[in-house]
Amino acid sequence: MLNQITKFRLPNGREVALVDWTDKPLWSTLEVLHGSTQQDMPLFQYVVGDAVPTFSPVAAAPRTSDDRDTNISTPGAMATTEEFLVFALRPEVFRRRVESVQVPDFNDLVPFGLGEPNPTPAMLGVMHEDLTLHLEISEKIYAQAGFAYFNFGGGVYGFTADAGTVGVGQKGFPSHEAVQSFSIPQHIGGQEKYRVTLRNPPGEALQIGVGATCDESCDAEQTDRFARVRVYMDGLYKRPTS
Repeated sequence: MLNQITKFRLPNGREVALVDWTDKPLWSTLEVLHGSTQQDMPLFQYVVGDAVPTFSPVAAAPRTSDDRDTNISTPGAMATTEEFLVFALRPEVFRRRVESVQVPDFNDLVPFGLGEPNPTPAMLGVMHEDLTLHLEISEKIYAQAGFAYFNFGGGVYGFTADAGTVGVGQKGFPSHEAVQSFSIPQHIGGQEKYRVTLRNPPGEALQIGVGATCDESCDAEQTDRFARVRVYMDGLYKRPTS
């Protein structure tokens, strides 16, 4: 009979039994328009049917979330019956456009353009330089690093389109080997509060639309561009059936 892992012993000495656990990620989404100066952009603070968090330099109309945007059952906390062992944070980035910059409505988008919804290397470069990602559990920081540190490890890797020579890509090589896993999994217990935050520490205008197209200049600024960021907490999820 093969040996089987039945429990984990955490660094604080607590033991977590692997009963009714499954390899299931939890995810949450937000949207950031070019020029946003918001410093703290929290995720995992809403459930399906709530508004998707939207960060814009002017007042904007958010979307109503659905299963693509999140799959959590309790905003900002585990339910009584839930636990989670976080092995990695994995941000996925998409590039879209709103119809109006003056009154941006995230329900009213321009049809897909060249290379979309894949982000350009320029967009990712700006986000990698300016943003950090944080995991906080019970008001303590357990993960904190620059946005580039966290690879998605899946999806489209990259290509260059002939028309306009627009390069598009994704965060990290499309392989699970690219994912930056925690050396020690982080435990979130039942009813324990947690918070994942995308941060723009200096609060300077986020230049997401720079380099969006090379039709005239590769440095052309397109203020109607926004990044849709879906962050996965990857790991083991427990929700007992009884």
